[in-house]
Amino acid sequence: MELDEMKSAWSRLDAELDAAWTRLDLRADGIEALVLQDRRERGLGLGRAALRRFGLAQLVEMAVWIAMVIVAASFWYDHRATPHLLAAGLVLHVYGIAAIWAAATRALLAAGVYYTAPVLDIQRRLARLRRFTSVTTVALGLPWWCLWLVATMVGAKLWMGIDLYTAAPGWVVSTLAFGVVAMAGSVWLAVRWSRHPPAHPWLRAIIDDLAGCNLRRAGRQLDEIERFERA
Repeated sequence: MELDEMKSAWSRLDAELDAAWTRLDLRADGIEALVLQDRRERGLGLGRAALRRFGLAQLVEMAVWIAMVIVAASFWYDHRATPHLLAAGLVLHVYGIAAIWAAATRALLAAGVYYTAPVLDIQRRLARLRRFTSVTTVALGLPWWCLWLVATMVGAKLWMGIDLYTAAPGWVVSTLAFGVVAMAGSVWLAVRWSRHPPAHPWLRAIIDDLAGCNLRRAGRQLDEIERFERA
């Protein structure tokens, strides 16, 4: 009888232990789900805020370039009888329109990222936005090797009444030539770095910034969420 009672007691103890472990497992699963949900919500919140700041920056950039286009249009119209001033004003006008288009497109792509969508869909839209931002940043940034001189010519004539080309034509031509060479060198470096990224962290940071630091932060938050969900 004592042996049977001991077996029965052990059976009851085993059953109680199994039930306790089951409850513990269920509780752990629930805690893990809560942690995952909290991590996801915090990550998406940070990503959404970063993307909102990026979109706001594009709207500010658009406003600035709209003002610049108005100034450039007025300038080349007023100086349409002077070929080099007409050309300088038209160049700034066309560049400003391109900059407005790029900023507007980036803002629309950013607005199209819905953080209520699945993570993979968000990542896909962010990748499209990063690609477009990188391409337009390079395309609009390289011309500034020469465009700064064009803008200086327009500003000097507009606010100081000085025609830089008439005052120093040799300097203007040589500076433009240097800008063209520097632009070609920048393209060569970009191609080289795309195949062999530089080891220096400062240079890597410059390359990474082509996509915008807010975009990179948003993408990093989503990558962390996806890794955490797969774990």
